[in-house]
Amino acid sequence: RRSISYLDNRQRTVVQTNKITMLASEMHAEMNRAMTCLVPELDSEAALIPLRRDRWLRPDETYERSGGVPCYVFAPIDEGPKKDYIYCPQRGDDQPAGYYHLRTREGNIQAYLCLKQARKQHKRNGPMGLLFSHKSREEKGIIKHENEMYDKVETILHNRMLYGPHDIYSARMRLLNVQATG
Repeated sequence: RRSISYLDNRQRTVVQTNKITMLASEMHAEMNRAMTCLVPELDSEAALIPLRRDRWLRPDETYERSGGVPCYVFAPIDEGPKKDYIYCPQRGDDQPAGYYHLRTREGNIQAYLCLKQARKQHKRNGPMGLLFSHKSREEKGIIKHENEMYDKVETILHNRMLYGPHDIYSARMRLLNVQATG
């Protein structure tokens, strides 16, 4: 009897683990949809959650997996969206204007700045309005969910910007820094 109950418990554990995995993949899919809604340039395999890379590519490198795609393409003005790239205006003498691949730190910094701009625009024109207290429970729930999505995406992009292109490592580093500062 003990072996049967052990198998039953083990099977339950496997089922629970599969549910957790399924929930995590659903959460990642929702976060990826939110990211592309908020910053359309992030509709790329190079920006999917969870990101797991060893390092950022430098703008002077090429991305070898795609047959030597450059990580930086010079463009003095924004010529519209390009797959896997985000346009960055010139920042000082160190960073010229152009399209940076999403596998570069510069591209992710620009994605973070675009998100911050989208959030300001959303707050200005968003559904909250002045009479939030007069909204229905369903409308308040939608607004709360949208704000939570902004917060989660902003946290992920901020962590990537500060700590590197590995979402799990970046989240751990942020937690350690918070704990260290008390």
